[in-house]
Amino acid sequence: MNPARRSAFSVRLAPLTLLLGAVLLAGQEAGAAAPKAPPATSAAPARVSAAEQAAMTRGRTLVRDFYAVKLDGLWGAFSPGVRSQWGALTDFRAFRRDGLAQYGPERQVVQERTFTRGPEVFYVRSAAFEKAPDLVWAVVLGFTGTQVTTFGIALEEDRSDAPVALHPASR
Repeated sequence: MNPARRSAFSVRLAPLTLLLGAVLLAGQEAGAAAPKAPPATSAAPARVSAAEQAAMTRGRTLVRDFYAVKLDGLWGAFSPGVRSQWGALTDFRAFRRDGLAQYGPERQVVQERTFTRGPEVFYVRSAAFEKAPDLVWAVVLGFTGTQVTTFGIALEEDRSDAPVALHPASR
């Protein structure tokens, strides 16, 4: 992966980095803070609010369309504030096409999660892509009602820097 290309792509995302980092951290804390079921009932699915179920369903649909460069529905769901962060629909479409050219299609969903913070219900989809399988990107959608009031993409994990495990015979 060419670091210059990755940083050029990330520059467009710089204004959202702090916000998305806080959202991702909040989502991880929400998952960690969720009460664990006793071992006897651990097979039961975790209870999710109706708003979070709706965010999961709608988020999956909007992200699928985003990846397919079918952006009209997502753009139409954006709040005026989110639209203003991207400029015009043509700018948003160019951004998505650049991402597709640079990273390729999604190849591995690492995690999907929902959580609520204040009036906003978040859907976060973390995934790796064909041309950069070691990078895990998180797409974050925050919903207030049916409107997307937060949208962004942040690098969640760079798995290329992971330490290499030593074979027992080499120790």
